[in-house]
Amino acid sequence: MATAGKPANRPALPKAKWKILLVGDYPSSQKARAEILEKQGYAVDTVRDADEARARWQPYLYDLVLVDVERNPSAAIKFCQEIGEVASPRQQVALLVGYRAPATTASAHSLIPKDEDPKYFVDRIRRLFREVA
Repeated sequence: MATAGKPANRPALPKAKWKILLVGDYPSSQKARAEILEKQGYAVDTVRDADEARARWQPYLYDLVLVDVERNPSAAIKFCQEIGEVASPRQQVALLVGYRAPATTASAHSLIPKDEDPKYFVDRIRRLFREVA
């Protein structure tokens, strides 16, 4: 039981097993996706665009780089190709796509529809991690 000035004794949350870099330039959508993933135990870092992601990304630091391609698909795809050349074999790159996704993204990376329900979104992320576990 918590007393004034003292927090209740709660077990520490386990360290997140998987670390995700979430790249997207719609702050409200990005925040919602990050919260969904964090509730599932993932550690999530967020950045606004490919330039910020390029500055933050390092090999072996993130297990998944999840990139929204809606606003600037060519920059997003270029970033994914750049990191794909030096990423570890266990590192995944996936594109968050809407219904108007450019056709060129389909053959390059895993695609995750961003307009689906949260349960489906989390399931797709889990499947990506199972591929490398």
